[in-house]
Amino acid sequence: MKSTEESAPGGSSMYEEFEREHFRVLQRAHAIFVEKSAVRGQLWLEFPPSDKIRELAERTLRLQEGYKLREHLRTNNAIDQHIADIEGILVEDALDAINYAAFLIKQIERGMRG
Repeated sequence: MKSTEESAPGGSSMYEEFEREHFRVLQRAHAIFVEKSAVRGQLWLEFPPSDKIRELAERTLRLQEGYKLREHLRTNNAIDQHIADIEGILVEDALDAINYAAFLIKQIERGMRG
């Protein structure tokens, strides 16, 4: 296995590729934020930081259960589309978690309570 310092094909280090991949994930979370903000505005400001913690806990539970289901389906040779559907839900929940974490950070930094 190559270390992150070694070059990947094309002359780019694995670290740089991981960085680009990470940025693409954050861009996807941001795109969801922008899309939902166009509909909901800044509704996340209406509810206190404790709401974000509750949402993060809920997403974490959904991710845990969804991941268990995904592994169960894979183990039992389920239809690929069923696995893909679960994976899509997992990704969406994880991207939502990124946004809820960003909202929580902003609220904490603004001194919001509750």
